[in-house]
Amino acid sequence: MQYTFKNIITSLPQTKNSKSSWWVKLWVRKASFIFTYLFINLGWSSNAVSYLSIFISLAACICFTIPNSSTLITAVILINFWLILDCVDGNIARCKKQKKTYGEFIDAMSGYFTVAFVYIALGIASYNNGGIIFAKGNIDIIIIGAIASICDILARLIYVNFCSVKTTDDIGQIEKQKTEKKHTINYLRKRISKEFGLSGLFMPLTICGLLFNCFDFIVIFYFAFNGFALISTTIMYAWKAEKYDNNRL
Repeated sequence: MQYTFKNIITSLPQTKNSKSSWWVKLWVRKASFIFTYLFINLGWSSNAVSYLSIFISLAACICFTIPNSSTLITAVILINFWLILDCVDGNIARCKKQKKTYGEFIDAMSGYFTVAFVYIALGIASYNNGGIIFAKGNIDIIIIGAIASICDILARLIYVNFCSVKTTDDIGQIEKQKTEKKHTINYLRKRISKEFGLSGLFMPLTICGLLFNCFDFIVIFYFAFNGFALISTTIMYAWKAEKYDNNRL
């Protein structure tokens, strides 16, 4: 079957696009339609694109660590292409009407690989080239990048682990139904994560980092942002866990 641009565009639910970051809405989603058209008509599955995005992400991180202007340009292009592919796999699944039980898990793996290495890679880029805050050769910026990555991964691990326990817990399910309407804080948390995270502000910042040699600023910003996210996530889900357990008494 030959898929058309109309098939691809109309398969995207309005609610799905409304939840995306401003950066994705601005151009990433539009660019993803072009690549979706290419991949889907070449016979690629959504999972195959997800696997490709992992290699693209790792290639971008490696390029960030090489002290060469050409590889830095390549790194910025690749990391932005990774985000496009992150939309492409979902486009293919919806267009083909594929409901794969573990498709979301495979898609999420790509994001985990990215957050695990990208901040460290940017720290190495700053170490190699200097920046607006840290001088060239200052190893502290690599350590800050490593902590930023650890904070992001750990916050995600806490969230995913809590959700996995909650799905098998009757009390958690009841509490979820009671609080469905009280979503303001949770909605705000998700919007901030979208707008400032990897699919939002991070991508244009990498372009600015390339143009103005300020990768160290990006690393410091996400060190603070991810650190705050980890602290708030730990407190919130520890509180919820205590609350659900206390409801058993």
